[in-house]
Amino acid sequence: MLNLDPVKTQAVAHQTRSAFAAFDVALVDATRLTGAFLDAAMDSGLTAGESQRILQRIHDSTSKLLEGRSDMLRATAMLTRCIEHSQISASEVGCPLGMAGEETPAAKPNLTLVA
Repeated sequence: MLNLDPVKTQAVAHQTRSAFAAFDVALVDATRLTGAFLDAAMDSGLTAGESQRILQRIHDSTSKLLEGRSDMLRATAMLTRCIEHSQISASEVGCPLGMAGEETPAAKPNLTLVA
């Protein structure tokens, strides 16, 4: 059994939720950038080749953000497994993705994260 510090574990959970929020904001911004660039490129005189190269770079960076978010999801699954093997109840830490759910005393979460 792992002996995790509850305060430090809460800090990790909070930072994990913050990291997902940051990824989501970055993805929204990248999506907006794509639209803004397309709007600006119209009738700008950019050749199709130039605009394609720029769009490809924007797309590549957005894909890397999405890939990083996926990696964070796997890391969160591993963190959850650590909590499951500790003296801390997973319900004491909260949902790793910050999704609040109403739980009744009879209802226990039935979620298994797999890395």
